[in-house]
Amino acid sequence: MVMRTRWRRFWSRRDGSAVTEFALVVPMFFLVVYAVMAFGRAYQRLNVLTGALREGARFGSTLGTSPCSAGNRTLIRGRVRSYGTAFGVTIDTAQVAVTSPCTADVRVGVSNYALFADLTLFGLDTRTVTRTAIFRYELAP
Repeated sequence: MVMRTRWRRFWSRRDGSAVTEFALVVPMFFLVVYAVMAFGRAYQRLNVLTGALREGARFGSTLGTSPCSAGNRTLIRGRVRSYGTAFGVTIDTAQVAVTSPCTADVRVGVSNYALFADLTLFGLDTRTVTRTAIFRYELAP
């Protein structure tokens, strides 16, 4: 009988319940905070990518010679890369494509850009996006 009363007193205490609840809730809380930060970073990368492509297309549309020449394509790719670098986003110039027709408009695009490059959790680093910016060529006939 004495043994039963000891066990009842032991199980009726709530001394460690706050610590236990804290230990169960904190990992989920930090996972939610991490997800919000990761998706915010991905959205920022997407906005910088779109702005960089628009800047490259705008720059190409004001060139005095054809934007589809090899030298001008390199200049446009460099402009896109420098715009991304200014905002802390690395844009590989090999992924940037300046496509034709360059007589009426300038199309600057990127395909298979890794949006979640820093986030390898749950396989999100394999998600890619494709974006294109089109500006009218200012010296078009």
